[in-house]
Amino acid sequence: MAGKTISYRGYLKSCNYSCSYCPFSKHRASVSELEKDRQSFVRFCDSMENRAAEFSVGAVFVVPYGEASLHRWYWEGLGRLAALPEIHRVGLQTNLSFSVEKCLEIFDFSSAARGESKPGSLGRKRDKLCIWATFHPEMTDADAFSEKCRRLVESGVRLCAGAVGVPQNIPLLTLLREKLPPDVYLWINKMDGLERNYTEKEKAAFSAIDPFFERELNAPKADLNMCTDRCFVEADGGVRSCNIGRTKEVNWYQGSAEEIFGPQCGKKRCSCYLAYGGRADFAGRAFFGDYPVFRIPKRYSAIFLDLDGTLVPEGHRGGLPEVTRRRLAALGEKCPVFLATSMPEEEAWKRLGGDRELFRGAVFASGGYVLLRESREETKADHEDGVCGEESNVVREDGTCREAVHSLEAVPLSGLTEFAERVRARVRIYRKNHQIYKITLIKRHHCLWREQECERVRELLAQSGCRVFTENNCLQIIGKGLDKGVGVREICGWLGISPEETLAVGNDREDEAMGRVCGAYLRIPVFGEVSDCHFRKNPI
Repeated sequence: MAGKTISYRGYLKSCNYSCSYCPFSKHRASVSELEKDRQSFVRFCDSMENRAAEFSVGAVFVVPYGEASLHRWYWEGLGRLAALPEIHRVGLQTNLSFSVEKCLEIFDFSSAARGESKPGSLGRKRDKLCIWATFHPEMTDADAFSEKCRRLVESGVRLCAGAVGVPQNIPLLTLLREKLPPDVYLWINKMDGLERNYTEKEKAAFSAIDPFFERELNAPKADLNMCTDRCFVEADGGVRSCNIGRTKEVNWYQGSAEEIFGPQCGKKRCSCYLAYGGRADFAGRAFFGDYPVFRIPKRYSAIFLDLDGTLVPEGHRGGLPEVTRRRLAALGEKCPVFLATSMPEEEAWKRLGGDRELFRGAVFASGGYVLLRESREETKADHEDGVCGEESNVVREDGTCREAVHSLEAVPLSGLTEFAERVRARVRIYRKNHQIYKITLIKRHHCLWREQECERVRELLAQSGCRVFTENNCLQIIGKGLDKGVGVREICGWLGISPEETLAVGNDREDEAMGRVCGAYLRIPVFGEVSDCHFRKNPI
């Protein structure tokens, strides 16, 4: 169960970068200023050893004005906080200019000293550490920044990366997206000083990098009732609901839970991510998990991807784009990736060319045929349990895969053929293991199906119990009650996971069945133009 989220900002107002737009780059902190900041953060960490349990705190996020990662006491404090059993996540906003090895060593020793001190306990709290890494094009390049991100990820640290949405930097940020590990989310913040609206082309380009970018441009109205499970703590103990909220008449070090987390705002809109991303009604929780303020995607047990219009443009043949191929290969090392398409098996594999090996299995024909490629160890165990066999709906082939064919029963093929001839359509019948699992009636290109024609097909199939739907010039016929969501559930059952642990990505109505089943669903209306992209929990 998720706990409350506490954001902390100390006295630190100095940075080692000299970005032209940033006021903190022009300030160099004195020894006394740094000591004051250190003492305030140590005091805050001391208080958390009691207040974490008292207030049911689950996450602490350090959001400094300056660059906190350069100072040892922040890594020591984060280690202390990570050692607390009540705390699930600790995090820090940074420009990544710190030494990865040195700072993680400090974090590890601090967390081990306060928590488990058994042999081998060093590094065991890194899974709690979340890094919010901001890319500054004036001070570093895409190669150096992405390489440091990769080292952190390989060290077991959770990470997101991002930058300000400066239109002139679109090519550079696109390049950064390609160089980052594919499972590192790259966010784009709106540019406050742009002094004009983004063009549609700019919005599409930024949305192709960050599917949440449109939300950055549409700040939600403030709602006090959505902010009772978080607070923002200043160095002196002052408390606000978030970073832009009004300061409350209560202090962190003396106030009760009711006073500290009592709703108070003063703003009309939640105008930045730290404000809207921490709200209880933030739709991105389905994607970012229980602590979305860190902007780090939750880890999924499986990912289901539509093909036509999602992975490739509509009608595309000849395999995946090279960038997509590389990302899928890397994602496949983290969790199983599945295809989920309304196409029959032979057509889908033809579209993918040699890229079929990137997928652990597939939902074909909107659930008509479902495939899972298994390791030999898994399959051997199933054979020993006596669950394989050609007579059931589940079949094994060569001890390396599991499949389900949901066949169409008692379909009047002659009647369908006669009807197709009258409306000038071709009939395609798809079989697996000698069983029909899909029938498609195809009109000429750009000739759509009329509703009365669809009704006539439903009348012909009334005794067969089939599902009928249209896609462009194709009328599809599959088994009754089938859709992509059914196929997702089937594969999840074979894997022994819950659909709530999975992510689905699609682009049309047929994909929404996955959205009703999976824990998170990403909708991409038009391939290459991710302008209406969003995550949502079990959409209806």
